[in-house]
Amino acid sequence: MANKKASKVHIERERDPKKMKKVLKLKGYKNGKVPKGKVPHHVKPVARKGKTTKKNIRVITVGKHKKIHKNRRKRGKI
Repeated sequence: MANKKASKVHIERERDPKKMKKVLKLKGYKNGKVPKGKVPHHVKPVARKGKTTKKNIRVITVGKHKKIHKNRRKRGKI
């Protein structure tokens, strides 16, 4: 079963910096900021109706993040 694409409203709401900051605080990052060289990553992409929640956000290195998205593009997942 294919994932359906999210609406523009859903994407804007889930990519809201205030929401991300709140989730990062819940994950234990002081002031809602990640360390230098790391970025938050949605496990289930926002474009595929993923949400900005503690369960769906991982903090990974910039290099790993680029590899993940490069591979998703190759497979046609984003």
